[in-house]
Amino acid sequence: MKILKKSLTFLFLVLLINACATFKAQYANEKKTLSLKNDANIEHTFYLIGDAGNSALGSVHPTLKYLEQEIKDAPKNSTLLFLGDNIYESGVPEEADKNYALAKHKIDAQTAIAKKFNGRPIFIPGNHDWYNGIEGLRRQEKLVDEALGKNSFLPERGCPIKRIEISDYISLIIIDSHWYITNWDNIPTINDNCEIKTRDKFLEKYESYLKKSQGKTTIVAIHHPMFTNGPHAGYYSTKNHLTPLPILGTMINILRITTGISNADQQNKKYNELKNRILTLSQNNEKVIFVSGHEHSLQYLKEFGIPQIVSGAGSKTTGTKLKTADFSYGDNGFAKLTVYKLAIPRKFV
Repeated sequence: MKILKKSLTFLFLVLLINACATFKAQYANEKKTLSLKNDANIEHTFYLIGDAGNSALGSVHPTLKYLEQEIKDAPKNSTLLFLGDNIYESGVPEEADKNYALAKHKIDAQTAIAKKFNGRPIFIPGNHDWYNGIEGLRRQEKLVDEALGKNSFLPERGCPIKRIEISDYISLIIIDSHWYITNWDNIPTINDNCEIKTRDKFLEKYESYLKKSQGKTTIVAIHHPMFTNGPHAGYYSTKNHLTPLPILGTMINILRITTGISNADQQNKKYNELKNRILTLSQNNEKVIFVSGHEHSLQYLKEFGIPQIVSGAGSKTTGTKLKTADFSYGDNGFAKLTVYKLAIPRKFV
């Protein structure tokens, strides 16, 4: 009993240390702004917003309204990426369900803005989009494609991966990370309409896409981030410890860290496996950039020489810890990634 008490006390202290995750903007460098290059040298612009699916019925979340204003003059050589968790809490139920109208409103609030976008809008799935099963995911795909045109929701049919050539110099690889992480025993039909039917085949396809993209700036859009300093990596704010109740909140956090019980957390076996295997393959490509949602914050990190943008603050917020990041902010917003022509090599071998 004494050993158990000491262990719990130790874990509690560890969590308190990690509780310095905060909602304020944090910078690794005192110089908070950089001068931008000439717009004439822009090859492509990506607008990144994730976890934006929480507009109340009859209204549009303020972050989406702000996004609408910011993208109204976006050039055609731009992409608007909705990075998953497009409908809280459980994706799209059947039309007869009492929650269908609210779910549809949440996706309509986003597609209405995407319709006005001069470039190409793309929605990718997150874990919450799967919570009404693969049928619910396909219902969301249908709603998005009906609003914006075919192939606006990718990958299609609940399959795991898609590659798009943005330009001669930029490649976009889209991964449905929840497809990999989820328990397939609970979804026996998950791969019925997919060419790829095993996780190993998915990783082979990802590796082949990286080889085809060698020398290009390669954007990997994946809902679950490879790197993060938020609660899904075990960095909690004081608010996390108090929710739903003091002590109980801390005990829940201890359970998450020590067991990996939630496949939304990096401590989970499947999530950690996906992360490690994706990163191992990605280190062979010198120009990979990961863009993700999942954490309800804005972060820019770089580990193993690979940049990671976290932009999952479309409608919710959670605290972050600066730690290894260059920037973190636990408030609503979105990110903008600009690829300049000056960074593009003239020849590819």
